[in-house]
Amino acid sequence: MGCKPEFAGAIGGGLPYTCRPPGSDVSQAFSIRDLAGMDDMKMCEAIQQEVWGFIELDVVPAGLMAVMGHYGAITAGAFVGERMAGFVCGFPGQGEGEPFHHSHMLAVRPEYQGSGIGLALKWAQADRVRAQGVRRVNWTFDPLQARNANLNINHLGCVSAVYRLNVYGNSNSPLHGGLPTDRLEPDWQLDSERVARARRRELIPAPGIPDLPRANAVSFRADGLPVSADSTPVEDTGARDLLYLIPTDFNDVLNRDIGLAMDWRVKSRAALTELFGRGYEVVRFHRDGGNAAYRLRRRDG
Repeated sequence: MGCKPEFAGAIGGGLPYTCRPPGSDVSQAFSIRDLAGMDDMKMCEAIQQEVWGFIELDVVPAGLMAVMGHYGAITAGAFVGERMAGFVCGFPGQGEGEPFHHSHMLAVRPEYQGSGIGLALKWAQADRVRAQGVRRVNWTFDPLQARNANLNINHLGCVSAVYRLNVYGNSNSPLHGGLPTDRLEPDWQLDSERVARARRRELIPAPGIPDLPRANAVSFRADGLPVSADSTPVEDTGARDLLYLIPTDFNDVLNRDIGLAMDWRVKSRAALTELFGRGYEVVRFHRDGGNAAYRLRRRDG
């Protein structure tokens, strides 16, 4: 992550952030401000199409985003000069007796992905949510996308024990390859000590996969693509932590072998729903050169 997070979260914009896009040796300044009006929202439409490959029918339209802003939605954009590099958008919700904010979209242009702009947008969103008197945020992400898992679990301090099946139906986006759009739902408790530690960058694990029981084994084909064995039930010995391995680059699997990508979707769905049902939740995400793994921990009680 390349941004300087000490500036993240300033409401209203104006303070400078810096980021370093991947492959660049030069830091760039950017700002974050609240978005309002059709011109801003039209830029969000364009980014949706650029980042996710959406056809026009699937884009959240500018008019709807502008109206949402009048009724509690939060939409903020990151700008390098006058050009929007990314945006975050969410709206208020209610569940389990308490209000929450549902973060519907976080999109960063491809040339800025991995630069830290997405992380800065999320912390800016957190402070705006707090200003509304809300302390909990949720959203969804593909459990097979290692980059998103690393951001959400290690850098933001979320936990997750909710697996949602085919949330958006079979998407037309080339990023999804027609696979069921299964998603994890992270829980971002903004006033928790865990999230405070994440903002201080204290949750990022050292590189490597820890020596813990594994719910699945992964092998590699001759072409280098990872294959998951069927989940192996971990003996209920009271082990507090265990691992579930996923590809380090699921997009590579998706682009090269759609059948293998579907196999990963089906097997990870079965394994994670079973583990969540047994009282585990995702608390860390680990990576090394060739492997990636969720660390799940049995919840107390």
